[in-house]
Amino acid sequence: MLTSQSYVVAMLCYSAAGFVSLLLIHRFWLAPLPDVYRRLLTSLLAALLLTPVMPGPEADSLAPALIVALFNAAFVDGWSSARYAVWVLLTSSVACMALAALSLWLIPAKPRVSRAEYASNRPSSGVQPDNFQSTQHRDIS
Repeated sequence: MLTSQSYVVAMLCYSAAGFVSLLLIHRFWLAPLPDVYRRLLTSLLAALLLTPVMPGPEADSLAPALIVALFNAAFVDGWSSARYAVWVLLTSSVACMALAALSLWLIPAKPRVSRAEYASNRPSSGVQPDNFQSTQHRDIS
């Protein structure tokens, strides 16, 4: 069994891993999606990964709700023991999605710029490649 100090360390490690995974998923996997979908999916994943719940009625510690729901459904009593964790997951998912929708209303998404538009709008550095021949200085012989 975990001591209180090791339990806190374990929960902090789990939370940190959840936040890092959310950051990486948002940055790389959800990058091609529009900002609206990125925010909503990231908030849904945050709810699924980071929501804590009591594993059972006699437990005095918290565990990730997704893991509790899966393990209780598979190994304990099926749906009857997993129902509370699933209810907490659904509630937190709806709440996180509502907060993401509110953030879309308060902080509008800025339009994305394609790579071609970004490259054409950047100022030139003034450096020309070695094989560049200007039309004004071309030697016609």
